[in-house]
Amino acid sequence: MTEALFPVPEACATTLEALLLDPLDPGRPAEAHLRACPACAEARVTYLAQEEVPVVLTPAGYFERLPERLLRKLPARPALHHRFRPFTWAVAATLLLAVGAGAFWAGQANRTPLVEAALPHPAELTEPADVPFQDHEEEAAQLQTLNPEEMSALLKRLDTPSAPTR
Repeated sequence: MTEALFPVPEACATTLEALLLDPLDPGRPAEAHLRACPACAEARVTYLAQEEVPVVLTPAGYFERLPERLLRKLPARPALHHRFRPFTWAVAATLLLAVGAGAFWAGQANRTPLVEAALPHPAELTEPADVPFQDHEEEAAQLQTLNPEEMSALLKRLDTPSAPTR
């Protein structure tokens, strides 16, 4: 029934039978056909992929000793303190000290403020400064309790200009 669905040429059928027997060495006529027919060559690759290969045994401790074997094969690298001479370290330390000191003195030169604030002397303060968050409703409530004579005296006193205080 499969032959009716997929007609296979006689050369391909004999090559496929030879591949089923031994995909590694199918014989000379099959090898010649595999070079000419890509479908049969692909079938050979599929058969080779499906063939079971015996497990290769590794010696005991092979993977445990692998890193040290690789490190032994690498060239030895000298230590950092052997690559740089003491003179190089002295030059680097001097340069670092010079940069640090220069940055420190540059910061010290710019520390003076442009504007200095001065506090007034207590003798100069004649009236208390306005305190933030102070409730001004109490002052307005005191004005409402004044009688008409006291209110007119207060308005006269507010109308007269007072001398500026220092």
